[in-house]
Order: sequence, then structure tokens, then C-alpha cells
Amino acid sequence: MKIGITGGGSAGHVVPALAVAAQLQALDAHEIVFFGRAGSIEHEYAGKTNIPFRSVPSEGLKRYGSWSNLRMPFTVLRGIGAAWKAMRSERPDAVFSKGGYVTVPVGIAAWLCRIPLVIHESDHSLGLANTILARMATRVCLTTRPSPDAPGRFSRKSFVTGLPLRHDLATGNPDRLRRRLGLAPHLPVLLVFCGSQGSTRINDAVRSQLPKLCAEFSVIHLCGTGNLDASLDGTDNYRQLEYLHDDMTDALWLADLVIGRAGATTLAELEALGKPAVLIPLPATVSRGDQLDNAQTYARHHSGQCLVIPDDESLTGGAALTEACLRLAGTGQPQQPDPTDIHRAAGLVAAEILAAAAAGRRGRRKGL
Repeated sequence: MKIGITGGGSAGHVVPALAVAAQLQALDAHEIVFFGRAGSIEHEYAGKTNIPFRSVPSEGLKRYGSWSNLRMPFTVLRGIGAAWKAMRSERPDAVFSKGGYVTVPVGIAAWLCRIPLVIHESDHSLGLANTILARMATRVCLTTRPSPDAPGRFSRKSFVTGLPLRHDLATGNPDRLRRRLGLAPHLPVLLVFCGSQGSTRINDAVRSQLPKLCAEFSVIHLCGTGNLDASLDGTDNYRQLEYLHDDMTDALWLADLVIGRAGATTLAELEALGKPAVLIPLPATVSRGDQLDNAQTYARHHSGQCLVIPDDESLTGGAALTEACLRLAGTGQPQQPDPTDIHRAAGLVAAEILAAAAAGRRGRRKGL
């Protein structure tokens, strides 16, 4: 049985998709093929896990005025054509879509080819891509229960699975990363990560406060692609990297405190490991506002272990960020995650995909 997987644009989409892929392979060594954008984060991550990759052109809608929005419909049409050809060539038994703009042409192509489509939504409400694909999907997997006012047709095809977590989250080795980075053994570790592209405003805030932060913490700063500052190399108790892939689980285990965005995947990982966090959610000017809701909800449920700082001018100079870090220092309650709990959501999603694939096969046999 062959399963197609799509999802991209950020690690928050790709990491859960690969967690589901790992569960599919564990269940019955199923053949997996990943559909995504060439040269993207999903392309890189699929390559690191040796999953065959098929390229599909795609482009996202900018939430601010941009001329590129005018060409987006044509790119989507090109993507649908490319995905349709890839579907006809690969002939997957089902397609799993985790979200991100690349999933729209892939999901539409699956629907046109009469291939069962299973989607998953991380947030409390459907993102734009999943809103489009939900009508075509065989099954809609959700992290939380749908709202009471959801359409009946949506409720009938939805199933609460929880959020798939990275498959190795239960097996971190913090000492391994501490040794590799040469971190002082006596200082708590502050981990800063704000997505694969990073954030200029957050990077500047952290770097402007390095003397104060590095006096209290060993700082691991994942600053995003192309955002390294060579002038800071050699700074005591400061390690900057563009991002981590294989070592990310070790970094999460090693961290005593985290500065990060408020994507659903990030928050689920922090909760599983019991890590205190300073959250800086993406503002509504560049997103649909889901991280603002995520951050406030998480902070309410983790009072005393979480503070929220807006991504605006209040970050300038970094004083508010340092104050929040010092307030949360020492509040962590690290916990050893149960592998069964870590894999539960991904396993449920994988089961839904296999059920859809099996039903699709039966339907095709009846149609012959």
C-alpha cells in the first residue's frame, strides 16, 4: 500500500506529517511518497528521512498587500496540473495532508483522481488550506473538538486525534547536545527558536540583551536561515545556529526555558516536556491570528510557567524579553514523556489514513 503525504512551509506542518509517516511505516512498512515544493523545508526534511519526494509548484496568499497575490491563482493551477501528473504516476492509495499552501494543489489533484484524502488541523479553527480541502476530504482529523456551530457535514467526517508529535520526542539525549555545543554544566539553558526562517525582531531583541542573558543562562539561539551574526561568534555562553534538525529533540530536553512562537506543534512539545516558555506569537498582520489565540489559551492553562509578549515595538531593545526570562527562571517541572503518549495521536491519524485507503481500494474493485 502506498500513501502520499503533503504539508509544508514550516516545521509545524512538516514535523507532524513525518511523525505520521513514521507510524505508517511502523504499522506495515508502507511505501511513502512526499508531495511538496522543491527547495523547501519539506523537501529537506523528507530527504533526511529518505522519503521519495515529488515536486509541486505552489505559492501562498500574502496577508499584506503584495503584487505576488495576483500570480498566485496561476501558480495554483500549475501546481494542480503537476500534482495530477504525479498522482497518476505514483498512484497512492490515499493522501494525507497536514496543512500549508502546498497542500491545496496536491489535495485538489487527489480529489480529481478519486484518491481518498485525509487532512489534519493543528489549531482550534481550520487554516485556509484546510478550509478549502475539508469539502473534498474523506476524513478530517482534529487536534481538539470542533466548535458546536460547525456544519453537520463537517462534524460527520471529523475525528479528534490530538496533535502528532515528533516521533523521537520521548528519546532525547540532552547531555549529547550539551557536549557538542560545549555548554557550561552549571548554567541553565535558554533555547530560542522562532521557526525555520527566524524573526529579525526577536533575533535583535535577544542579541541586544546578550550580556544580561548570558550571565544567567547558556543561550542556544536558533536564529533562522541566513540570520547568523559572525561578530557574535565566541561570545561566552552563547551558541547561534540557523536551525536544528536531528538534534532538535535533544535541544528541547536540554532547555530549562524556551523563547518561541506559539504554533500548535511547538506548544504541544513544550507541554509534553514540561518546559516553561516566553511566547511571542505571530501577529495578525502576517497570520490569521491563530497563534495569538494559542498563546493566550496556553498561558491560562500554564499559569506561572508561561508569559506572552506581543511581537511589536515592545520587543525593541529586548528589556521586556529579559525580564520575562528572569521571572520564569527555575519554574520548570521537567517530565519524562511516555512513548505511548507521544505516538498516540500520530498512530490514530495513521489508522484513519489506512482505513480510508482500504475503503478506496474496495470502492475501486466494485467499480471494475
